[in-house]
Amino acid sequence: MSSISTSQTLSAHVGTSSGGTPEFVNHGLLLWNQTRQQWIGNKKDENRPKQVLEPRLSWNATYESLLGSNKRFAQRVPLAEMVDFLVDIWEQEGMYD
Repeated sequence: MSSISTSQTLSAHVGTSSGGTPEFVNHGLLLWNQTRQQWIGNKKDENRPKQVLEPRLSWNATYESLLGSNKRFAQRVPLAEMVDFLVDIWEQEGMYD
């Protein structure tokens, strides 16, 4: 479904049936596809090299030092980095097999 372009969706959902009654037009799907195109942007950006970011979490961080309090982090931590950190901790503790 994600590979359907907005123009294909428009042509597939607009028109009349053989009985002369208007066909169903899924306006929500049309809006979603338009919004998705804005999110994914222009395909030309794929050729740009990805910027490599330094890890936000310290290599010697512990579960308690990061998650032992309800204080906010000084900077945002990417989800992938946090998941990697938690999986490493869980594997060390035998909780993730």
